[in-house]
Amino acid sequence: MKLKWNRRVITLLSALLVLLPGQSALAGAVPQSASKPLAYAHEIKSLRGEDYSDLAFLKPLLAGKTVVSLGENFHRVAEYASMKTKMIKYLHEELGFDVIAFESGLGDAEFINKQADQLTATQMMMYSVLPVWHSKETLELFNYIKKSRKTDKPLELAGFDNQFTNPLLTYGVRDFISTQDKEYGKAFEHFDLQAITEFYDVANEYGLHPERKEYKQGMEQVNQRNVPEYEKYIQFIKDRREQFAAAYPKNPFIVDVVLKSLEDRVQFLQSGLITNVQESYEARDRAMAEHVEWLMKVRYPGKKIILWAHNDHLAKNTSDIRVLEGGKWVGSFKSMGELLHQKLKDKMYVVGFFMNRGKTVSITTMKPFSITPMPKGSLEQTIMKSGYANTFVDLSGHTKAKAANSWMFKPIYAAEDGMTSEVIAPMSMKFVPKEQFDGLMVIDKVNTPTPAY
Repeated sequence: MKLKWNRRVITLLSALLVLLPGQSALAGAVPQSASKPLAYAHEIKSLRGEDYSDLAFLKPLLAGKTVVSLGENFHRVAEYASMKTKMIKYLHEELGFDVIAFESGLGDAEFINKQADQLTATQMMMYSVLPVWHSKETLELFNYIKKSRKTDKPLELAGFDNQFTNPLLTYGVRDFISTQDKEYGKAFEHFDLQAITEFYDVANEYGLHPERKEYKQGMEQVNQRNVPEYEKYIQFIKDRREQFAAAYPKNPFIVDVVLKSLEDRVQFLQSGLITNVQESYEARDRAMAEHVEWLMKVRYPGKKIILWAHNDHLAKNTSDIRVLEGGKWVGSFKSMGELLHQKLKDKMYVVGFFMNRGKTVSITTMKPFSITPMPKGSLEQTIMKSGYANTFVDLSGHTKAKAANSWMFKPIYAAEDGMTSEVIAPMSMKFVPKEQFDGLMVIDKVNTPTPAY
């Protein structure tokens, strides 16, 4: 391996450092030929707004689905957030999906969802989802969530990640523990913030070189000091489950949420001991899959759920994907999406998001970079033959390869940021579209997200 640190963790390194101390006209697109090779493509006329007529084709495709996954091949893309927000509003208003769950902390989102009426939409976004989505484009969704709470059909906010998202969760757990022991609650606040800080101190200094003894020793010490303490808090709560539940008569899930959040802290610290990239991803994705199942079976039984995450976490057979890492083609990892697909089968519909060209910024440094038009033969260039600026292609309805759709059934290259990269690169991932996604969304021109604050 070359760059060995998990880019999803790197995203959070920058987050902690901060927290703790439109649619474009289509230019240069390939027009449809006389034979209309993409006659089955759907034009998305606008990436935002309340006119959902260009999404009406989704209704029969999503009939009987209980989970819809909305991916992205790179996190910091304004148009992805706008398009997903539009789709979420349509799914909520027209198709009965009542939960939006982010690739962000389960406990963080639960605490914010319960306090939503006392917070602004900006505060809800800041405190519940990872900083890569803190933009005006995403804020539109949180404004919608706020408005929906005044109706008889609110859109519920949830998370399914096990990583550190925001210190507000620390304060929520502090208050929870304080209902039974005020001093122990105050002690938790200091302990939790210190434990997370210690983790990032080591990760920031040595995380790009986990083979060094300083990294290994540092992470071992972080775990030895803090994991036993978290386990004490977990046992403290389990021993007093009835008392805690009685303190929150209107919130029957809070005990489980707090326990899961503390167990996630343990898993998060222990992730620092895993130096293999694939193993690190798989450990995290197993936890995320378990969280999604809990949301479906316990927290929101009978409700239909929308998942918002990277393509890597949502694709249906990621074990078969090949990615370009450090100049070498390597296997990907078994993702949350693969684990869920094995259980949900045709109850799930997965949409992969891709772009053709544009500009955005790197994951953590925020350094701008340009995205040149995707090469001939790539997934993006193939779908751009539709002639549309924004194109949606359903794969689920294609059961047999023919001349016009043969690309769906064979390996093809696409742009990705891979497992460790900070930027997106063309032709850096190879997969069979039909094996990974049910639908594909390609946006011709993308831009850097607009800062929300």
